[in-house]
Amino acid sequence: MILTGCKQSAIKQSFSSADSLVIHFKNEQAGIITKTVQTAESKAINRMIEFIDAKETEQFKCGYDGKMFFYDKGQKIQEVDFKMKNDSCNHFSFLLNGKMISTKMNNEAVDFLDALEKGLPTYY
Repeated sequence: MILTGCKQSAIKQSFSSADSLVIHFKNEQAGIITKTVQTAESKAINRMIEFIDAKETEQFKCGYDGKMFFYDKGQKIQEVDFKMKNDSCNHFSFLLNGKMISTKMNNEAVDFLDALEKGLPTYY
């Protein structure tokens, strides 16, 4: 087999077949889901994958503001926890090939998720 072009990262390979995305935002203190957003727009899904495919960071122990589920034809292929409301701790956390990975969430990703949580119509 011959690969052409740039080699995809392990993260992008793991997420690349996703055709839908469900994001649950939660109130950590109350332990309840406050909003659920779902999309099958490939542009939005790919944008989120770009955000997740970031520099690895430490395994933070500061809780989570939500969870994402990536699906391919109705089958869950990837689950990602995220923290977006604490500048010193914003990150994505997920299992990749049996290993727990955390990647840094940048300000653009925080703004993107914040817009989704607030129900804003344009988020990319």
